[in-house]
This record gives sequence, C-alpha cells and structure tokens, in this order.
Amino acid sequence: MNIADGVRINSWRFPNKEAVVCGDTRLTYTQLNAEVNKLAHALLAKGFKRGDKVAVILENVAECLIVYNAAARIGVISVPVNFRLTPKEKAYIVNNSDSTGMFIEDKFVAELEGVKADIPQIRSDACFVVGDASKAPANYIPFAKLIEGMSDDEPNVDLNEDDLFYFGYTSGTTGFPKGALNTHKSTLDIVKNAMIRQSGRKNVDMSARVFMAMMPLVHSNSVWASFITLWVGGKVVIMPSGKFEPANVLKLISDEKVTTTSMVPTMITRIVESPEELKNKYDMSSLTSIGSSSAPLLTTTKEAALKYFTKVRFSEGYGSTETGALTTLRHKDQQRKVRSVGQANPGVEIKLLDEDGKEVPQGQVGQLWAKVKSAFKGYYKDEGKTAQSKKGDWVTAGDMAYVDEEGFYYLVDRKGDMIISGGENVYPAEIEEILSKHPAVGEVTVFGVPHPSWGEEVKALVILKEGAKATEQELLDYCKQSLAGFKRPKTIEFRDDFPRTATGKVLKRILKEPYWKGQERMI
Repeated sequence: MNIADGVRINSWRFPNKEAVVCGDTRLTYTQLNAEVNKLAHALLAKGFKRGDKVAVILENVAECLIVYNAAARIGVISVPVNFRLTPKEKAYIVNNSDSTGMFIEDKFVAELEGVKADIPQIRSDACFVVGDASKAPANYIPFAKLIEGMSDDEPNVDLNEDDLFYFGYTSGTTGFPKGALNTHKSTLDIVKNAMIRQSGRKNVDMSARVFMAMMPLVHSNSVWASFITLWVGGKVVIMPSGKFEPANVLKLISDEKVTTTSMVPTMITRIVESPEELKNKYDMSSLTSIGSSSAPLLTTTKEAALKYFTKVRFSEGYGSTETGALTTLRHKDQQRKVRSVGQANPGVEIKLLDEDGKEVPQGQVGQLWAKVKSAFKGYYKDEGKTAQSKKGDWVTAGDMAYVDEEGFYYLVDRKGDMIISGGENVYPAEIEEILSKHPAVGEVTVFGVPHPSWGEEVKALVILKEGAKATEQELLDYCKQSLAGFKRPKTIEFRDDFPRTATGKVLKRILKEPYWKGQERMI
C-alpha cells in the first residue's frame, strides 16, 4: 500500500466532499486526486523515476499536499525544506539529499538563484515554481503549466511499502540537519494507529474530522496529521504561513468548523493571553480536540488553556521524525500528571537506558529508546549517526526521560542539551519550568556556558510578559526557593525574542554560540 492511496480511495467514497482548503483554494477529493495524478504524470514525463528525490521549498499552500501525494504515487521521494532557513541552509539540504528537482515558491526563487553553485545537481529543466513565475528565470516552469494537459488517470508504477516516502530533516538544534529516512510503511503505521485510536471512541464519525494545519507542512507533525485526515475522508484546512496572529487562528476555526488541530506551546500561549473580547468573538463549538507537541508545554500555559478551551479534549504527545508518535497524555490526566508526555501508544515499546546501555530503574533518568513500526530507516548518508540512533529494532532521538510507577513518561531534556556542572548533571527543562512560574516571565530558555572551574554554569535567557517588569536579582532569588545550588542559574539575561525553528522550538545552538566562542568545544 502507498501513502497516497488515501486520496485515491476517498475520491471514490466522497467524490464531492472538500478535501483541502487553503485561502481561496478549495479542492474536493475528486479534484485533489485529479491534480495529484496530473502532477504524477508530469513528473514521469520529465524523466523522474522511482527513488529520485525532489526538494519542496513551499510555505503552507495546497500544493504541498499535491506534491507529496503525486511524488509518493510514482515512488519519487519528497524532501521538505524549511522555508525559514537561510539560502545557504536551504541549499545544504537540497544538496545533501541529492535532490535533482525542486518545487519552489516564487518568493524564494531569487535567494536560491544566489546560491545556485551550491546545488549543481538540480536539473535546469526540473525547477517548478508555485505562485508568480514572471520574475523567475526562463527555465523555471510554472506549476499550472507543468500539469497542463496531463492525464488524470492513475499512473502505473511498480511500488513497494518499503520505498522511501520522504526525508524528514531534523531541526538542527545541535548541529547540521540530518535527513531521517521515512518509508511509506512507517508513515502508514502512524496513520493506522491514529485511526485505531479514533475508532475506539463511541459515536465518532472519523470522516467528519476537520484538521487545521497550523504548523508548517515541512514538519512531520503536520505531514502526519494531514495524511491521517486524508485517509479518514476528512478536510485539511491549511493555515497560510505568516506572522502568527491569534485572531486569524480563531477566525479560521470558526469559519471552517475545525474539529482538531495541533499547536506548539508558543501558539497556545499567544491565544490564551489574548484579550477576552477577542477570545469571545469567535465560535469555538466545533473544536473537540487540541494537541500540543514539538516542545514542552509549561504548566502555567496548560492551566490557562484548560480554562479557556473548556469543551476541548486537550492532549500532549511525544514523538520525533525518527520514531513517529510514541506517547500520549490524555485529557483526563492533564492535571493529574503535570509535565508528563503520557503513556506509550498501542504497539509501542519503550525502554530507558544509561550510558552503558543498561535499563535504568523506575524514576531515574535514561535515554529513551523505542521499538515501533513507525521507526525511520536511518539518516541519509550518515552511517555514524544512524548507528548512534538505531540498534536493531530500537531507535532513539537522543531524548532523556524517566518513567513513574504508572508508566507515565517525563522528558527532562535532549541528551545534547544536558549541562554538566561540577560533575553534576543539570537538565534545563527543570529550571525552565521553575522560572516560567514567576508571574513576570513569558518564556525562558536555559543552557550551559563555559566556567573555568565547573566546566559549565547555568545561564537563563528570559522574555518578560508584555508590560511586566522584573530584575535579574529578583529572578535569581526566586530560583532559590525551588532549586539546588548547582541547578540555579548564575546569570539571567532579558531578550525580546528567541531564534526558532519552523515549529517554534528555540534554537539553543544559536543562542549558545556567542558564549562558547573561542572554546575548544561546546560542551
């Protein structure tokens, strides 16, 4: 079975039902399937074959889902590229993935042309532009022209579930992005598990699902949730990219009768801190579930969200591009198991290992490994990192966690973010949680900076809430109430914003670099 079969099957089941909505674009399942087939035939006509790679440098537009499905239908591998990266960083992924073609939005053409020398393998006849192609070089082919006149019949290509579906490039918070190899089979397992979980609920019509894709469709979370929706016959409502505005989000939920969405904590925070007048303006009655992912949800934010979204099942989960979805903290456990990412999903085995590869006792921190069908095959052209992250049937994204007596898991941090100060292991998430409870603190990130005696000392960067005031000493004193001396920040700086990935994760690597300049290594 192929991941693109969901659209094909539902073009028979729900031919006139809306499948994808984005801005003024509205496609039924019949129309979406036809667009997918036309593009698949166009790629075949251009000489693309099973196993070839195409880079996808698009913001949140309907063409994302058309490209992913069309490429999958003929065995071509999609390589989503984070559109927020610099031109050099985009070129790195395009080059590293060995992509020979690319779908690119009009606004990114000029910058990619500026680093053309870094992507020599891109064929001159395989640059396809979405949007206004008038300012692009003559060899760029407009998307509409590419599929013009193509057959909308199903292409006949020999395929296998073990074929690669997409390269999920990691966020690169601790180094160069790595291309995680995800197959049709592994992605289908994520879809199947979600369908099984939903089918267990009483009186639930899965085809009534209306998913709003808020996070970029370059991110695995949005890719998975969108394909789940297309497999159950629901509707994907794509939030156009741009500056996050709570009013736009709430309006779209109200207008399209969205039933479910996934957000990162920053988005949830912005919504719950909006004026009451704005929050009461729009009808949220269609919304039945919200998932928080990609970063830890601070307790204060969670409490505020539960008060505002009173009729919504609120859940958190843990997973990664390498592992798929591993755990879920259900709504009923949100306040009972604060800071937990939940219990293992059905079919998922988890173990926590120490540095010697031995399982740690309950309550102790270890590196989280999982045995799951949705696991990636490895990192593209990187056997060393693959060997570190994959041991037989077991895989890891390098995250550190502990488990309690009821089987609930708690992430403490990524292994690479752990601070070692005076021989003691310090986990930034614990400190961030404490500081976040101060009434003046909006966001906080913690990392280690060099210290001549201890190796590293703890440093915190803080963004204050709008209109709030606090001094460094006030926050340092606040930490004394809850943190041991070796865990407490030695210095705190105030910032207006943090550099972030497309999914809202704070890029600690960029924040840390100035402090480690001239050092032999960033510990």
